Amino acid sequence: MLEKMNDRPEAMIMDDVGSILTSSVLDRSGAVSRPFKVNYDEECSFCKKNRQIVLVNEEYEHPEPTFIKRMPASVAALSYDQDHFGRSVVILRDHETDLNYVLKNKLLIFMAFLEDVSAVVDAIQAVCKADRINYAIYMNLHDHLHVHLIPRYRSEGENFNKPPFFSGRSEMDADFDYRSLALKIRKNLAVEPSTLSSYVEKIINDGLPS
Repeated sequence: MLEKMNDRPEAMIMDDVGSILTSSVLDRSGAVSRPFKVNYDEECSFCKKNRQIVLVNEEYEHPEPTFIKRMPASVAALSYDQDHFGRSVVILRDHETDLNYVLKNKLLIFMAFLEDVSAVVDAIQAVCKADRINYAIYMNLHDHLHVHLIPRYRSEGENFNKPPFFSGRSEMDADFDYRSLALKIRKNLAVEPSTLSSYVEKIINDGLPS
């Protein structure tokens, strides 16, 4: 079948796999039934920070200068650790602590989450001119699902091809201008979300705890 598909126009290939993709995604999105309820952990620092986001003049803002943007499925912010210029974190707007569970039960939301990650990567590349982006999911200090985006630069020399250093900084650097960098990255984020992301944003917004 694949050999035949390779000889066919792209639109016809999509006709072939469209129902397969739909079925696969729905089979792995059983926990996204409506009305959807967003998980929240009162002890989670990410959950607490996410609840501090407020709408100001048609743009979501947060009191911390590291805040980049509230996105359809996530919240993007600069890491306190800026040893790698532009290092950021993209945090799921739903308190989940097991990536495998999300992949099996909330794949629809995870797909929108990855669209957010991609948009943030594009914005970081535009602003910081990184030579490479490292992606990391640790969930050690914070078990709430999030992805670290770590820009890498050839100027690092021999360290360029080594794992990035992670300081685990728990406080902001008083000498670093987080706000200016965060706003530059925000300005370069894609404005229009996909139809999928818009749908996921709506069910998350509707399912937020009061």
